[in-house]
Amino acid sequence: ILRDKAVHGYYSGYKYQRGLDAHPERVAEMEDFTYRFTAELLALENEYSRDLYSLGSLDYAGVDAFVHYNADKALMNLGYGPQYEEEAAGVEPEIIAALTPDSSETHDFFSGSGSSYVMGRAEVTEAEDWDF
Repeated sequence: ILRDKAVHGYYSGYKYQRGLDAHPERVAEMEDFTYRFTAELLALENEYSRDLYSLGSLDYAGVDAFVHYNADKALMNLGYGPQYEEEAAGVEPEIIAALTPDSSETHDFFSGSGSSYVMGRAEVTEAEDWDF
């Protein structure tokens, strides 16, 4: 089955949240871990992106906003609140439009969004669909 990135993120978040439901004694521990780990990953991604963009003297500001935007999306998929709304607010509207699955934009090669991307068909899931 072909799945869009949004479906992958939703699925991973769903499984994570069901895992927490099964282990309520770990909710606080996992929330703390998730926020700390996200901050670490964000710092590494920012460092890598800054280094990469400085090689070509490219504008890094839009990349920084997009990295924060993605971090918030990941947190929300896991059931947590966004932490980087202020930093993520700088994402260009054209980028958001290109990420929309029904977008007619076709220049976003890496995410595969746009009219050249084939979406899988959607169907309602049952609880047992998530047991692997």
